Amino acid sequence: MYAVVKTGGKQYRVEKEDVVLVEKLNANDGDQVVLDKVLMIGEGKKVTFGNPMINDAAVMAQVVRQTRGPKITMIYKRRRKNSRRKQGHKQDLTLLKIIDIAETGGTKLTPKKAVAKSTDTKAKIDTKAKTDTKAKTVATKPKVTNSKVETKVKAAVTKSTDTKPKAETKSKTVATKPKEKKVTGEAKTKAAPKIKKSTTKDK
Repeated sequence: MYAVVKTGGKQYRVEKEDVVLVEKLNANDGDQVVLDKVLMIGEGKKVTFGNPMINDAAVMAQVVRQTRGPKITMIYKRRRKNSRRKQGHKQDLTLLKIIDIAETGGTKLTPKKAVAKSTDTKAKIDTKAKTDTKAKTVATKPKVTNSKVETKVKAAVTKSTDTKPKAETKSKTVATKPKEKKVTGEAKTKAAPKIKKSTTKDK
């Protein structure tokens, strides 16, 4: 059995288990959609036409995913005006999988929405992954800081050990060289006492 369906201003010939790209529909991935604008239904030699639509006929489909068509580039040019413009466009499309074709009782078909549990589980998995990554980053950060502190301490210790021998050598050299006292003019006079000249003449 096949059917000709109208959606988004276009007509599509579909059969059961077919996958069709149609103009964008307001539905989420996994939702079921009822296409009630059926123009023709055929099964073998039996063909039924609508006027323009077949009453009480519908096609049940499921949304596989929302996608976009190929990129189309448009170039506008005005000759002798030095005017050019380039524009790109991608059409929003919906990928549908045909589940069932109902010749009668199409109005009684009730579409089902996608199960919300899958989204909840995805959100839980995302939150768990985020918490795990945060914990890993927090655990790794202190290690880096400790290594930096250790390297700084090692550098300080090496500097102190290098400077200590120099100070000791200076002290040794200072200890070995005795200080020479400068003799001033006063000390010279004290050391050499003055000899008084006698005023009396020798007899």
